[in-house]
Amino acid sequence: MLRVIGARLLQMLVVVICVTALGFGLVNILQGNVVYAILGDFYTPEAAAELTAQLRLDDPLYVRYLDWLGAALRGDFGTSVITHQSVSEAIRLALPPTIELLIGAQLVGITLALLTTVLSLRFRWADRFVTVLGLIGNSVPAFVVALMLIVVFATGLRMVSSIGWVDPATGGWGANIKAMIIPSVALGVSVFPEYMRVLRSEIHEQLESEEYVTLARMKGLSNTRVLVLHVARNSVGGLITLIALTTGFLLSGVVIVEEVFSIPGIGRLVLGAINNRDATLLQGAIVLIAVGVVVANLVGELIQMRLDPRVRPGARRRVRAG
Repeated sequence: MLRVIGARLLQMLVVVICVTALGFGLVNILQGNVVYAILGDFYTPEAAAELTAQLRLDDPLYVRYLDWLGAALRGDFGTSVITHQSVSEAIRLALPPTIELLIGAQLVGITLALLTTVLSLRFRWADRFVTVLGLIGNSVPAFVVALMLIVVFATGLRMVSSIGWVDPATGGWGANIKAMIIPSVALGVSVFPEYMRVLRSEIHEQLESEEYVTLARMKGLSNTRVLVLHVARNSVGGLITLIALTTGFLLSGVVIVEEVFSIPGIGRLVLGAINNRDATLLQGAIVLIAVGVVVANLVGELIQMRLDPRVRPGARRRVRAG
């Protein structure tokens, strides 16, 4: 296990460096107008030349990247050229709302997947209904679901707020959770069909082809006990891996959902940096997103290896040797 963690950490370092290099090159395409964006009405050729030299925009791209990478390895991601705020501080303030939204969306997606899977297994008539529901969830974008939920539950029924994320330190956890319900549902609906499909497939495969299920039934265990105590545990490995892999997809949806609900998170920070041509802030956010996705994939892989010994390194060699 330690060898796996070491190898994955090395791969994670390589991936993050490649992502930052690619992101730095793409982000610097935006810098054609960054001088004008900063100077605004005070733009003159002389002021533009002075600011270009000050920001070192006339240096070769690889020199600027190496300087930025060296500072980033020390934890210094620079200062926003627009707001003059530390990039690390801006990310630190925007991170809690995004983490809360991602956790809420994952909980919604997992809950819907479990409920629909159990419903389809328990009642034959529900199988087709659940399939249609999954197709609808896959087809409707997250922002459309968000707008529909706002119209029905916020504007019509007035059950929840249409403005997401209340700081729990000032408004309390009750108001915070109530405000995050609709954004979490809007984002979670977009991933639950895949969760449901994988979970149903795994459970059906276990029930129909595994010998331990037949043995458990021969011992007199009820279908419910077999499903809950044995089949469910052996079927969650693929789901856990998928949950980790969908983190990147959810991060892409966060940008739109946070803008719709005015949530001051990473997605809104990225969108603001793009609109303002703030390359320094955007590059820091890209690093955070890349590290988050890679770490989530690593955690998902380790959990799957813990739950399913068959996917552990050397498992196939031990089986052949036996």
